Amino acid sequence: MRFFKTCILIAFIFLFAAGYCQEVTVTAKLDTNAMLIGDHVGLTLKYTGPSKSQVLWPFLPDTILGSITVIGRGKIDTTFSSDKKSVIYTQALNITCYDSGFYTVPSIPFKYRLMPDTSGIVAQTSMMLLAVHTVKVDTTQAIKPIIGPLKVPITFREMLPWILAALAAILVIIGGIWYFNKRRKNQPVFTLKPKVVLPPHERALREIEQLRVKKLWQAGRVKEYHSELTEILRRYIEDRFRVPALEQTSAEITQSLRDISGCPHAALDKLGTILILADMVKFAKVQPLANENEKSLNDGIEFVHETTNAS
Repeated sequence: MRFFKTCILIAFIFLFAAGYCQEVTVTAKLDTNAMLIGDHVGLTLKYTGPSKSQVLWPFLPDTILGSITVIGRGKIDTTFSSDKKSVIYTQALNITCYDSGFYTVPSIPFKYRLMPDTSGIVAQTSMMLLAVHTVKVDTTQAIKPIIGPLKVPITFREMLPWILAALAAILVIIGGIWYFNKRRKNQPVFTLKPKVVLPPHERALREIEQLRVKKLWQAGRVKEYHSELTEILRRYIEDRFRVPALEQTSAEITQSLRDISGCPHAALDKLGTILILADMVKFAKVQPLANENEKSLNDGIEFVHETTNAS
C-alpha cells in the first residue's frame, strides 16, 4: 500500500513538472531564408514562460558556422501578460554572410529554471535553413570601367569654417599692420580718453548745487544736510589750500586758513559761521531756522567764490 502511494506521488510530481515544461516555448526566427551575399538578415530570439522563471539568455558568437557573422545585437526586451503570470523575452540580432551557399543554422539552447524548483532545464530552438545567393553576372557583356566618385556640390555649412578662418586671418593681418605703423611712428597703441578733472572751486560749486537740489533740510534731514555741506567745503579747502581740513576740527581749519596770506578775512568769517552751526546741529542737536539753513549754503557758495583767486 505504501509503495502504491509513493508511485502515485512520483507520477503526480512528474506530471506537474511536465505541465510547467509545456508552458515554456523558445523560438529563433529569420526574417527570410534567402539572401544575397553581403545583405543583412534579422534573427529574432524569443522565450515565453512563467513570470517567475529565471532564464540564462543564450549568447551567439560573432561567427556562426565560420561564414555567418553577427553584426548587430539589440537589447533583450521584456513583456508581461495582463495577469502578470507569464513573461516574454525577445532579442533582435542582425546577421550577414559573405560566402554563397546553403547553411543550416543550428539549434540555440535556452537554459532556465522554474522557481521555486532550482533544477536547470534546457530548451532548444528549431534548426533554420539559410540560402545565400551571389549576384548573377552576364559574362557575355564587356567589362565596364569603374565609375569614378560623384561630384557633390559644396554646401554653405561646409564653407563656413573656411570663410571664418579667412576673415580671422584678414583681421590679424590688418591688426598687425596697424600695430607696427603705430610703433614705427612712436605713437601709443591704445589712447585712453583722459578723465576730466574739474578745478577745486568748480567741483565744490557743482556739489553745493546738487546738495541744494536734494532739499535735505526741507525733508527734516537737517543733520545730514549740514554734514554734507561742511564735507564739501573741507574737500575744497584741502584741494585749494593743501590743508588737511577733513582731519581737522573747525577751529583748526579756520586757524590754518588765517595763517595763509591772501585768504580774505570776510570769507573766513563766513566759513567759521557755517562750521560752528554745523557742529551745534551734529553734537548739540540744535534745530536751525529755515533761513539759517539757507544762509549756510549761500555763505558756502560765497566762500568758494571769494577764495578762488586767493594766493
